[in-house]
Amino acid sequence: MTQLTESSQAQLPPHVRLMTIVAGKWMAQPIVILAELDVAEALADGPLDTPALAARVGAEADALGRILRAAACLGVVARDPGGAGWRMTVVGEKLRAGVPNSLRDFTLFMGDPATMSSFAALTGTMRGEGPAFDLAHGRPLFEHLAHAPELARRYQGAWGPLTAELAEEAARDYDFARFRVLADIGGGNGELLSGLLTALPGARGVLVDRPDVLETARARFADDPLADRVDFSPIGELPTDADAYVLKNVLHCFTDDACVDLLADVAAAMKGRPHTRLILVEAVIAEDDRFDWAKFIDIEVMANNGGRERTAAEWRALLTRAGFSLTSITPTTPPQSIIEARLA
Repeated sequence: MTQLTESSQAQLPPHVRLMTIVAGKWMAQPIVILAELDVAEALADGPLDTPALAARVGAEADALGRILRAAACLGVVARDPGGAGWRMTVVGEKLRAGVPNSLRDFTLFMGDPATMSSFAALTGTMRGEGPAFDLAHGRPLFEHLAHAPELARRYQGAWGPLTAELAEEAARDYDFARFRVLADIGGGNGELLSGLLTALPGARGVLVDRPDVLETARARFADDPLADRVDFSPIGELPTDADAYVLKNVLHCFTDDACVDLLADVAAAMKGRPHTRLILVEAVIAEDDRFDWAKFIDIEVMANNGGRERTAAEWRALLTRAGFSLTSITPTTPPQSIIEARLA
């Protein structure tokens, strides 16, 4: 199997190396197609040749074969050594729903026309015209999600499996055990809160999000053993009895001004209780030019939300402006860190 590697890239002429970067959609879109056709699920019971696989997923055989050939170059699918046809690799298996660290919804969200068109409008952002998603769709992403239920489902599903992994590692890397009540603000379907409460049998949690998101979260927790330890609260009604207010990948969606406004509500809920802590789970961008996924996630949130990833110095400055004092930064699942702050 021949795959594109860093060493093979270095051997290419400079203009070809640039071309492989600029033409990234040539590699990404075949994988999106595999997710849209549920090819990984179709191959779950064993290899299939191209005609049989095409019939199973409802595709034209020649076109699918060409998609598979391209995906094989990237190590996502492979030809079965016994000649029985195509199989998913360990990488491609992550395109199945329900497997650990599934990237099916993530792939579908990234390849959705709504988010692809926001990147096409990114030049407008460069000219100061606002977030690219707003330019492409006439409204902000989160407002758009309220009118696009399938995209909203993909959005929540994109981060859920990754959050489940993060919760386990975060509970190990940071001392959450000192907190009796955790308020997870913008916690989506509750994956992070569920993982933390599983690791903290003496704690309870409050999930805070939009009413439509909480409706889905309530259904998720209905038959969960943790159900009696989880309360639900809509945005704008923060609990005042929490020991820790957790925001995972929330602030990177917003400008500094919007973050300060949001954190004002958290500060009000924490006021008069010096033991409470603000816990941010966010990327902390490396300040030099080393490869760092957070630098690319920064472009994603700039395009779709008008937000930004931040360096340690930028996080400290933002928190100071919002009336907090940054007390520690603890690296956890890359590129995430746990940023702790208290009221100044």
